Amino acid sequence: MKLLLLLSLFGQPGSVEYDFQSSIERGEKDGKFFVKGYLSLPYSSLQFAKYDSLFESGYHVVLEMIDAKKNVYGTERFGQVRVKSTEDAGSRSRLVEETLEVVVPAGKYKGTLRVAMLGATRKLTRDFEMELYHRTLGSVVVTNPEGKRMFSRPFTGDDTLKATVPVYDKDIDSLTLYITTKEVSSFEYRESFRESSSQVTWIVPLANFTSAGYDLKVTAYAKGRMKDKSDASFWIQKPFKYDPQRYLDLVNKLVYIADSNERDYMKKAPAEQRQVVWDSFWKAKDPTPQTEYNEVLENYMTKIDYCERNFGHGDKGYLSDRAKIYMRYGPPDEVEEHPFEMNQNPYIIWKYEGGLEFIFEDKLGFGQYELVYPQGYNP
Repeated sequence: MKLLLLLSLFGQPGSVEYDFQSSIERGEKDGKFFVKGYLSLPYSSLQFAKYDSLFESGYHVVLEMIDAKKNVYGTERFGQVRVKSTEDAGSRSRLVEETLEVVVPAGKYKGTLRVAMLGATRKLTRDFEMELYHRTLGSVVVTNPEGKRMFSRPFTGDDTLKATVPVYDKDIDSLTLYITTKEVSSFEYRESFRESSSQVTWIVPLANFTSAGYDLKVTAYAKGRMKDKSDASFWIQKPFKYDPQRYLDLVNKLVYIADSNERDYMKKAPAEQRQVVWDSFWKAKDPTPQTEYNEVLENYMTKIDYCERNFGHGDKGYLSDRAKIYMRYGPPDEVEEHPFEMNQNPYIIWKYEGGLEFIFEDKLGFGQYELVYPQGYNP
């Protein structure tokens, strides 16, 4: 008999998060244009079924391009994953990685990179728009020195970044790599261009970079004038001992799982002990300490990230009233949104199985939804 395991085994029913990382890149070859979609999907986003002693999951990946005349170009791939344990099935560090390529004529396109879990109704999509025509540069690709895209984790200060850009026109004389962020001044790297080159590569040690999100831009010049540019982005996360603010931010986010004394103790840890203190806190809560995967840590931080992304615009993110309910009960089974009721502030109703219901009201009209029912409820 086939037993479906919806990977909420590690939290509240339905609390599994579906997500994937992707990169869309363009280029030219033999006078034609191509679009490549790179996909990284954690096992925790798959839906597994048990067959005898194994857990199996299937998925279907599609890259589709539609032009202005509704012509459709695409490719697809089916895949299967087998693991031996529920810990592996729920892992966010073990990944499915796929690459799909579509060759198309020049033109404007609406594209979709889509993945569906076989046996489930949920689909994950990334929509994008792209205009393809002859250009001097292709997409700039950001990887580690071995050419691997960093989907599984951010870069750290110990890493080295490799930026590579294809060059299709030979009449340029130089290229410049700019790396910028709001927090620090920009970094600039110049490179002369040789006509025999089909691509240009920069190797950038990251030891002097702080933790932040970065924009990366390659600009091609011909006789001192900009001819083309290509953009990408990446993220750097340094160890706690070099990044006290990130450590304090993460400790503050433990408000739903650690009491104030525990959080104060963690905040007072010396710089060289921060990682040890953090790891010890989560190891004590790990139901499967014999494995590398800590499902409690992954489930908790995934829900915190969800609250930041979904309740942070106009509201208080992980400290909002909606987050307090979400962190305790998981995602609601039903959501009713009422943004334009006559003589009534916008409000949202969350319904859970068993008749549990919560109502949030935007009293000020700026997107900060306060819990108004049940009155006086303190999750």
